[in-house]
Amino acid sequence: MTVTFCSFADSGILRRCLPALLASLCLLATGRADAGDVGGGFDWGRTYAGLFVGTGLTGNRILDVDGFANWGNPGSVTDYDDEDFVGGALAGTRLRLGGLPLRLELDATLGNISAKTDRLDPVGLDETAVADYQWVATARGGVEDELGGVTLFASAGLAAARIRNSVTDIDFVSGRPAQMDPDDSFRNESIRFGWVIGAGLETSVAEEWILRLEGSYLDFGRSTYFVNEAGDARCGPGGLRIACPYRVENSLGLLRVAVIRRFGG
Repeated sequence: MTVTFCSFADSGILRRCLPALLASLCLLATGRADAGDVGGGFDWGRTYAGLFVGTGLTGNRILDVDGFANWGNPGSVTDYDDEDFVGGALAGTRLRLGGLPLRLELDATLGNISAKTDRLDPVGLDETAVADYQWVATARGGVEDELGGVTLFASAGLAAARIRNSVTDIDFVSGRPAQMDPDDSFRNESIRFGWVIGAGLETSVAEEWILRLEGSYLDFGRSTYFVNEAGDARCGPGGLRIACPYRVENSLGLLRVAVIRRFGG
């Protein structure tokens, strides 16, 4: 068996490693069922619930479509990432479908994870982009297989998060205190939906208790926001006097350790 270790410091590696591990475990579980572990029918297993702590690493990217902030450089991209402590709770149930071991799970992650950059305008350094994740929740389905007392699992599903994206432009005028320019700034706070994939391992530490280590990647896609709503400035050299767009991509990596209790017979 080949084991691949993925670094959470690189969301690109996360994006590549977790799908491969998910596919590998799906094949492993399916192969086990095909090999003669097929009992037929559908059986509910035991439910479980637990608490977790860990690290959340945001991956954010803002595209200055017309070169409004990075003047004269349309399509310039700025990445801004950061990490913070997270905690939360999960609950789920195990089941078998024709001998194939499956699981369904819900979880909620709390912890204010923020990232910012002042490089949107690399010359003036007067525009700051911020992404703030207030909470995250997922609903997943997954497969599992036990190897030598350790259960390997992989899962995928839907994700939701309350994310605040903003750009703040500060104007510096001679003889006056610096102040925010509201027309060249935006602030949007909303619940965003996306997808999640994850993989990990579990081991029993007592009769009804499980210790879990898990990594996940969550992608919330791209949103478009506008500044210069009044249209009193050009979006770039020679550009039109219209509202100017920024496109923001949000993603999140989670590394969690959980303590889980099983219920039922």
